[in-house]
Amino acid sequence: MNQLNSPVVVTGAVSGIGAATVASLRVKGISVIGVDRTVPEEFDGAFVRGDLGTSAGIEQVVEEVSTLAPNGISGLANIAGVPGTAPWRTVLNVNVFAVRDLTRGLAPLLVPGAAVVNLASSVAWDWRGNAPELGAFALAADREKALALVSTAIESSGESYLFSKQCVMLLTGEFAAENLSAGIRVNSVSPGPVQTPILKDFKADHGAAKVEGAAALLGRFGEPEDIAEVVLFLLSESSRWINGTDIRVDGGLTAYRTSAVALG
Repeated sequence: MNQLNSPVVVTGAVSGIGAATVASLRVKGISVIGVDRTVPEEFDGAFVRGDLGTSAGIEQVVEEVSTLAPNGISGLANIAGVPGTAPWRTVLNVNVFAVRDLTRGLAPLLVPGAAVVNLASSVAWDWRGNAPELGAFALAADREKALALVSTAIESSGESYLFSKQCVMLLTGEFAAENLSAGIRVNSVSPGPVQTPILKDFKADHGAAKVEGAAALLGRFGEPEDIAEVVLFLLSESSRWINGTDIRVDGGLTAYRTSAVALG
């Protein structure tokens, strides 16, 4: 972390990759402010209960974090997210607008040398081909108008999760550019299938055979710790010259699917 060793905010902190990220930070002696809609029985750090699916909920989280960390924060890990089995508006509000608005809301608290890490997905690897549409949505000032504009396409395609994570990829680059002068880095991590409580939802959304086949090809599903350690790296001083970058942590799955080996 930066030399001030201020707290790191982790969203989705109670389970899965978020919980593993908290554990990795605490092992290093780094203080944490966890954010989740579920209140844990125990939590190793400060905790804020909040609904990131609404503008009001995000404002409340920003206010509480500001109170808990008056001297600033050294990092933000945007881990919270919902699978494509959730209603599409929920998927886009949490996976896109929460990342955007919480990052911007907490930006004044990020000390020089701080880092932001967003959780994207390996399914979104080809996002640049859709960049204009993603930018028009993810950067829209009026989220309700933005949701209305994509409603027909998202409802007919059923690909709210893919679209949301492509938006996260775009936002990562936008935020990295916006924060260059402030000395704040912004990167993303793209997991493949990971053994978390919502894995069953990914099987339902993407197809159980496809997801199980990926694990068989790789030898196992990813574990939350596999992803958390990369998040920790991107938050740390060790990645000080990495900015605006996505790191794919999928065991080689995307490389295989897009390689000449798989394509025959």
